Amino acid sequence: MFLFIIESQLDKNILRLYTHLVWVTLCKGDQSMRIALCDDNEQDLNYYSDLIYTLAKEKNIAIEVVRFKTGEQALFHISNNEKPIDILLLDIHMPGINGIETGLKLRQAPFHFHGEIVFVTVSSDYAIDAFDVQAFHYIVKGITSTEKTNAILTNALNKAVEKEQEFILLKGIGEYRNIPIQSIYYFEVFQRIITVHYDNNEQFEFYSSIGKLEITVLPKGFLRIHRSYIVSVPQIKTFNSTSLTFQTPENVI
Repeated sequence: MFLFIIESQLDKNILRLYTHLVWVTLCKGDQSMRIALCDDNEQDLNYYSDLIYTLAKEKNIAIEVVRFKTGEQALFHISNNEKPIDILLLDIHMPGINGIETGLKLRQAPFHFHGEIVFVTVSSDYAIDAFDVQAFHYIVKGITSTEKTNAILTNALNKAVEKEQEFILLKGIGEYRNIPIQSIYYFEVFQRIITVHYDNNEQFEFYSSIGKLEITVLPKGFLRIHRSYIVSVPQIKTFNSTSLTFQTPENVI
């Protein structure tokens, strides 16, 4: 569907904002966390796939799951795909190279895999070897409790989310504050005092110029819509020529 807009009918800032929102919408499909399952047992692949989808949904995390039945398949996919794997659930006893060998290859050149590896296998015999692979955790099928398994996978999701977060370090009066960029709704500028609004009605004042701030945040999904406001485009819910609301009802410009 194409939507044509006559620029003279809209404020230029609103047109720019609309353009940014369209771009964000088009790009959202590429922002899912990617999780790989590697196991030669189809039943286990189905079980852990359903489980990780359930846990991700509870955490409101968009995920994409890819599945492999051998270590060779996983290595081939990872080496030929530009989208990185964030979490790999890896069986150990598989045809061909086993899970430990697969993990070791992934951590070394040319892969240099930085994602979280969780071993999911039928035996605890390889638990010591898992340290060499820098594994996040080790799940033993039929022995590790459901509660423990859920906790391990939830923690792996949280760790992957933390890796994706970017922070901005701001200097206030006698205080530094490190704020996740994804949590910021907007910056409000008054002379050289800038107030950042983030999280649940949190605010922090710091000194800077709007020009310096633009250089830092505009490449990260922000847009200057007024001489006094720089907003996070992904946080916007609705807007018109006179007002703008964010995903939380408390935040309105």
